[in-house]
Amino acid sequence: MSKMLQNALIEQRNYYSEKLLAIGVYNKEVMKNMTLTELKNEYNYFYHNDPQVKRKGAKSFEM
Repeated sequence: MSKMLQNALIEQRNYYSEKLLAIGVYNKEVMKNMTLTELKNEYNYFYHNDPQVKRKGAKSFEM
């Protein structure tokens, strides 16, 4: 593996690890054993899947 590719993978791993640490989902010991794909999937789950929360004043329509 080229040094440039290896560095890019390390940078990605650090990015996703820092984001997950910031919200307190996992600790460093757990993330150390996760693959880069697992880190990406967890990041996407916690940062991009907004929970379905009813907003105040929002009307719900039922059929």
